[in-house]
Amino acid sequence: MHLKTNMMLTIVAVALILGSVGDFLFSPEGPWNVSGSIWVALLSLFALFINRRGGRVWLRKLLTWSGIAFAVSLLLTIRDAEALIPLVLLVQVACASAVLMQANKKTLIAARVEEFLIALFALPVQMVTRFFRLIGDLPFFEMVHSPRLKGVLRGLLIVAPLLVVFTLLFSSADANFERYTLALGDLISVELPQHVLSIALMSAFSAGLLLCTMPELSNQSGLQSRPLKKRMNFLRSLGDEEIAVIMGSLVTLFLVFVLLQFGYLFGGRETIEQVDGLTLATYARRGFFELIAVSLLTLVVLLWMSSTQCNQRIFRPMAVVLVVCVLFIMASAAQRLYLYSETFGLTLSRVLAAAIMLWLAGNLVSFIATLLRSGGIGFAFGMFASGIATVILLGLANPAAIVTRVNLSKAITSSQEQPIDIRYLTRLGADAVPPLLERIHHLPSYQQFIVAYELITRYGGERIEDEKNDWRTWNASRSKAKALVAEHYYELVRLAEQIRFVPK
Repeated sequence: MHLKTNMMLTIVAVALILGSVGDFLFSPEGPWNVSGSIWVALLSLFALFINRRGGRVWLRKLLTWSGIAFAVSLLLTIRDAEALIPLVLLVQVACASAVLMQANKKTLIAARVEEFLIALFALPVQMVTRFFRLIGDLPFFEMVHSPRLKGVLRGLLIVAPLLVVFTLLFSSADANFERYTLALGDLISVELPQHVLSIALMSAFSAGLLLCTMPELSNQSGLQSRPLKKRMNFLRSLGDEEIAVIMGSLVTLFLVFVLLQFGYLFGGRETIEQVDGLTLATYARRGFFELIAVSLLTLVVLLWMSSTQCNQRIFRPMAVVLVVCVLFIMASAAQRLYLYSETFGLTLSRVLAAAIMLWLAGNLVSFIATLLRSGGIGFAFGMFASGIATVILLGLANPAAIVTRVNLSKAITSSQEQPIDIRYLTRLGADAVPPLLERIHHLPSYQQFIVAYELITRYGGERIEDEKNDWRTWNASRSKAKALVAEHYYELVRLAEQIRFVPK
């Protein structure tokens, strides 16, 4: 890696700024609020600034992925859902990996799945290696020999003891100055090492990430799949007999399973309950995640088979049959999820499972379409882009509010007593507060008490007032929830007082 001294110093300065800003912005609760979006925006702007000489085309690509990363980070600002955090982080890493691939002159649309995976795992390695190369290439020794730097260092050595003496004298002379001096001393003795460590780590992270966005540093190190291909040649060259045996066996097994599931899928609740020892809950809970795993594993196998030097005339028709079987299996999994949710209500995990299932089903159909049309070219990028779109749509859909509304509606409108875990709904986060307040008076008395107590405890009171002072933790959903609870505060207190649950 060879960079001019000015560019090196610019990257170091920008990384230190990002590290210092990150240390200030990120509260102990984490970067899952407006602070995270601000930091991502700053990182994107600095990346564009450093790469301003990279050409209009490259800046447009960098702006696109930076914009996507920033847009996704906003989901954690407008939504109060912990379940979204790992998905948002995964999308952020995926965007950074895409930038790294394009910096290495790779075409995303034509890239295969293995190339996306290699870039994903190569990203942290590239960040670390490029950061240490940057530090190693910095002209520290030349700087030390500079007469001006020597003068600055001598001045600091001379003034340091003078500053200590004068500070002590001023502290003895003025009580107010002494108070600030003691506060500064406490800060230095307790919090300063933590801040220094935080700034150092975030600066190193920022520098490594910025270096990965620079095309002039790209030599395709860490992104080559050729050594892996050479070691896996025995799996990449399959004869007609092998293809027929592998695909034929899988198709046979899947067809047998589909035939067994056929009656359950179209027979409904009554058919399931007629089976001895099989309850609806057991049926729905037992096989759902296993079927999702089967679908995902099948996609992996098909991707591997399609990348081999096999007879496509044998592989393609069998692949179509296998995908149709998998889609039927996913329909069975969807029915299990529907029946279970219909009986026991929705949860966030079930909503996320449904979203993942739809994403998998769409990619299976896309695989067949691209396989028949272009030999699979474009599938990996479509899978990559649809994953990002799924996360964005999921966040915008407000899953916590959906879960709350559906469960409350079922409990209120059902002619039979519908089981509902009201405490679970109150703990879904701030997104669940509006639907809870809308329908609190339709609930039984004891559930009204629980909702009132939980909402006052979580979104009202002195503790909440203290949280308003820290703008770094601001979140749109939580802000709206606090405002709604404040608006209905006395009403909620009245409901809570009926069972003496008023928070102190």
